[in-house]
Parts: sequence; structure tokens; C-alpha cells
Amino acid sequence: MKAAFVMFAAYNQWANNLLLEECAQLDEADYHRDLGVYFNSIHGTLDHQLVADRLWLYRFTGEGEAYDSLDDTLTGGFADLREKRKLMDERIISVIDRMQERDFMRTLIYRTVRKPLVMQQPLGAALFHFFNHQTHHRGQVHGMLTQLGRTPEAVDMIYFQRETGLGMAREEDMVRP
Repeated sequence: MKAAFVMFAAYNQWANNLLLEECAQLDEADYHRDLGVYFNSIHGTLDHQLVADRLWLYRFTGEGEAYDSLDDTLTGGFADLREKRKLMDERIISVIDRMQERDFMRTLIYRTVRKPLVMQQPLGAALFHFFNHQTHHRGQVHGMLTQLGRTPEAVDMIYFQRETGLGMAREEDMVRP
């Protein structure tokens, strides 16, 4: 299971970098434009993703800041968000790298934010949600960039796998026709 999470952490960083490169080409008005999505704008969506990542990493490690709201705002502009995203992605990779296979079955106990409940689930299951949540919001950002007339690079995992080799068969394992 660890190999999958190592791949997801690297994919997360790769996909975020592609989208941030595209966002760097936007003017501030488009970057902050309300496009009718849940967190309003590209910036609002990316900032929410950062808040959620911090919240989940706190739950996974007990390190960092705990948040009482998923609506907190951590950044005001693109440069600040880009720097915090870079550091967050490095931290995610580091956290996953330190985990052992047995950690993924450990029971994670945490309090939810929107409807305060105490939840428990295996850490591995929570990690799958964590990475899926990021993918969900990157898809929204990709769509918003398209609405703004941009043509962002594809951020599908298969492109990451082909580019990096992570998650692909080893040459010696491939079946030849």
C-alpha cells in the first residue's frame, strides 16, 4: 500500500505544479474571478485545498495547526499560495515517506469540521480520501482555466505515470506480443 501512497504524493506535487504554472499566466482579475463554483474562484479553490491538506496532515501526524473551519483563508494572492503549496507538497511527500506499511491499518480518530462528530477509520482509507479530494479540486481548477480560455496541460494520473515511470510496469515485467 505504501507504494501507492508514495505515487499519489508525487502525483499530487506534479499535478499541482502543472496547474500553478498555468495559473501564473493569469492576471489577478481572472485568478480571483468568481466562476460560480463552491469556493468561487481559482484562488478560492486552491486556498481551500491548502486548508484541507493542512487539516488532514494535522489529523495524520498531530503536527501543525488544527483548523475549526474549512472556509479559512490562508493566502491573499497567487505568489503566497504558490509558495505555501510548494512547502505543503514537500511536507506531504515527507509524511508519506516516513510511514511504514503497518501504519496504514492504524485506526485514525478525529473530529469532523462541518458536523462535529468523532470519526474513526484506518489511516489508509483516510489517505485515499485525502488524495482523492485534491484530485477533485484540481479538476475544478482545470475546468475554470478552460472557462477562462486557457488550455491547461492534462493532469490525469496516467500522464504522470508515463512521464515518471511511477505506477508503471517494470521493463522486465512487460508482456511482449
